[in-house]
Order: sequence, then C-alpha cells, then structure tokens
Amino acid sequence: MEIKHLRTLIAIVDHGSYQKAAEALGYTQSTITIQMQQLEAELRVPLFQRIGRRMSLSQAGEKVVEQARDLVEIADQIGGIADTSQPLTGTLRVDIVETLLCFQMQEVIREFRARAPLVKLILRNRNCLKISENLKEGSCDLGISYRMDWNRDVLQTESLKQQAECILVASSELTDTDFVTPHQVKSIPLISDEPDSLFRRQFESYLQEQDIQLEETIELWSTEAIKRCVMSNLGITFLPRFAVEEELADGRLVELSAPVSGIRNPVLCIKHKNRWTTPAMELFLQLIREHLQENL
Repeated sequence: MEIKHLRTLIAIVDHGSYQKAAEALGYTQSTITIQMQQLEAELRVPLFQRIGRRMSLSQAGEKVVEQARDLVEIADQIGGIADTSQPLTGTLRVDIVETLLCFQMQEVIREFRARAPLVKLILRNRNCLKISENLKEGSCDLGISYRMDWNRDVLQTESLKQQAECILVASSELTDTDFVTPHQVKSIPLISDEPDSLFRRQFESYLQEQDIQLEETIELWSTEAIKRCVMSNLGITFLPRFAVEEELADGRLVELSAPVSGIRNPVLCIKHKNRWTTPAMELFLQLIREHLQENL
C-alpha cells in the first residue's frame, strides 16, 4: 500500500471531488482515478458510492479514511525527523469561528503564508460545536474557538490570554432600550445566527432568567448581515465588541446597558489529543499567540 494513494484519498475527501483533488495535488484526473482503482483493488472494498450525481464515501471508505489520516500523519512525522531545516510542507486544516476569522485572523494568515508558502492552508468558518465534532472525527487539524463544554478526554485545549467581550448593541434609532427590567414583552426581534451559536445561547439564557420575551428571532448566517439589519433598526444583537467597534465609533450602532453586556469568552486553540502537532500547526499556534490582541 502506497502512502501517496492514501494522500490522494484524503485529498478527494477534503476537496470534495476527484477533479479538485487533482488540481490540489498537481495530478491529472485520470491519475487520481487510477490510484483509487489500485487502492480499492488492494483493499478489496469500494471506497466511494454514487447516488445520482453525488459521490460519497462508502461505509468501508469512512473507516479507511480515518485510518489513512493517522498513517499519513505518522509518515509525515517520521519524514520530519531526518531534517528539520527543510521548508514546511503539507496541508493544514484549521476550523475557526466566524467572528475571529473575519475580524482577528488576517495578520496571522498573512504571516503564515509568508513563512510557510509550501503549506496548503485550508480555512473553514464553523461554529464551536461543529469545530469540536470535526476535531474528534479528524476532518480538521486545529480549531480556534471560544470556551464551550469541550470533551477533554479526547480534545486538548489551550486557553489564550485573549478574551472576547460580548455586548448588546442596537441602532441609535431604537427607542425601547430597557433590557434590565424583568418580566417584559418587547416588540423587537433578536437578530443572531444559528441556535448553536455561543453568543445567542448566552443572550437567550439571560432573557429567560429575566423573563424578557422578544417578538421573534431573525436567524442569519453572516455577522456582516446581522450588523446591517441591526443598523437598519430591525432588531438587536449580541456580538463581540471587536466585531462592532467601527460601527460603535461612528455612531451607526450603540451599546445597550444590561447585565449580560460585558460577558467575556476566552479564546481557545483546540486539537485532538492523539494528533501529532506538526511544525505547520506549531507555527500557526505561535502566530496566534503573537498577533491576537490581549483584550478583544
């Protein structure tokens, strides 16, 4: 069994198709097809199944990919023993919560690419719960997230000095700004992202404790879209201060007074306990420690 065949299999899964894997690896699509045929013949199991036009891993393929990631990682680790002076290579898959990815990671990404140009960096926007799932199943190497109830039997977390201060914000045109008095029914929506969002869960828990009922929840999947709707006085939102600091500075948004405003959420770096910290991962972690502001 050749390691390059396992690398190709992993690339197909990570990139979603034979064609995209071929582009990433510098192969022709026919080479990818031949390698997978050879691997299936050697393993005596089909690795993929087609349902209409959609291709997905077979049940056996899912097990093979899980083991293949471990074997490729071990091969890379062994290969790195001989000469640590060689340029960093390989692939680094990092899942990051959207607010950090959009507003805090630009310098980290820019310097990483400058210092490790041969490493293929795959960045994905995921929520805290999905990052945990992806780390446990091995579909990402590193997670940058906020504090959650992480399974520390499987995952290793590093708490950074950085903490994200979350605040309640609204348009300056909003007139009903009392979110302190309990037992209210307010004709204004919460504008937030998906139900698994840490910030949404924190704010909804506060509303429940205070017995404050809002008209509805407008569910969006983009922080920028959320901010635009709030600036148009369509509702309120609860976000990290760094995500709205420009709008607060120029008056398009205002901070509302409420006990929930000011909650701090530590920023965490997370990896699987059994996954070797590659030189590329270590560099990315080093840059995060250096570049993220101490108080977000």
